[in-house]
Amino acid sequence: MDLIKRFFILEHPAEITDAQWLIVRGIGLLLVAGIVWKFLVPMVGSLLSERQAAISEASTQVEATLRETEELRNDYRRRLETIAGETERRIQEALREAEALRETILDEARHTAAAIVSRGHDEVERERAKARVHLRTQFVHGVISAAEHAAARSLDSSEHRRLVGEFIKDVAARS
Repeated sequence: MDLIKRFFILEHPAEITDAQWLIVRGIGLLLVAGIVWKFLVPMVGSLLSERQAAISEASTQVEATLRETEELRNDYRRRLETIAGETERRIQEALREAEALRETILDEARHTAAAIVSRGHDEVERERAKARVHLRTQFVHGVISAAEHAAARSLDSSEHRRLVGEFIKDVAARS
């Protein structure tokens, strides 16, 4: 229980009313939320944008490969149809080869595309998890710092303004 009281400061000095304490805690929360919004959200957004661009580029490459494969298959079929002197046996053999090649290439392309997309999703999830942990850590440190700073002093109106100003300067210096 002492650990909880120390980190979360559940009690406040007797000379401070509950309403004043609530206002101080609310202002602290708003300051932390503002800092998170200003500094961490753009950083996480840019990481996610970069990952999305990489995934999009990989998807475009896979689609181009599939189009080229389809064009090659269509070209091969056209050539087979225009060859008049070929026997039925060669035509059937060539079609079997082309179909097997098509399936192999499409299977490889699908497998490659799925692997690229999966790696991209995994990377995005890892980056999100890292960002969440980092965000939580910074939030906890900020709240602890603000709480320790506020708990160390008796607050009147002018002292409260001065302490909030110092806290903002401290947080800005750490960023």
